[in-house]
Amino acid sequence: MNRELASYLNASTPEDFEKRQFWFNAAGQFHAIHLTPGRSYVQTTLDAEGNISLGNTFQLLMNLVVFFDRCRDQQWEPAWVLMDNLQLFPKTESEMTVKVEAFRALDNCVRRVFHHVVLAAMEALCHLFRTLKQSGGTAGGGGGGVSNTNQLNTMDQSLNEFRTRARLLVTFARLLNLPSLGDSDTYVRISQLEKNMM
Repeated sequence: MNRELASYLNASTPEDFEKRQFWFNAAGQFHAIHLTPGRSYVQTTLDAEGNISLGNTFQLLMNLVVFFDRCRDQQWEPAWVLMDNLQLFPKTESEMTVKVEAFRALDNCVRRVFHHVVLAAMEALCHLFRTLKQSGGTAGGGGGGVSNTNQLNTMDQSLNEFRTRARLLVTFARLLNLPSLGDSDTYVRISQLEKNMM
């Protein structure tokens, strides 16, 4: 089931969307029947056989399907919050090595489609940055004094945070050597999105 979820993660044709929905529904039913609290047979078996990573991959793929759905629906903030909570990407330079090693430990079916994940995450960051920057143009209009200054400082801090996360994401993607796993222009596309945030 993991392979099928990964295969249709970034569906682009109506047929692929239909297959993706089928596998997502099947996975949801499997989760409801076998993995809800109190039903630990599958987890116990996976653990006993040393295959607990299959369950972790399943959970990750289910979350990534939701992430891509949010991106398609242009729900950029909820998409980014979910991605951030999955902790796939470094938040600081000091986390870079740990996150690269974590990527290498992911199941191959996730690694093969990871370039789509990185690109969608960068698109979400770029949209959040643009929305915040555009809303900031109206924030400075009134004569609010200290309140206005605090609001602009908070906005600048958030914009800088988005820029930092984008820069880290580009560096992370380069360290993963993603073009061998996907589109040859993945770096170009994420780098362009990062430049749009400067």
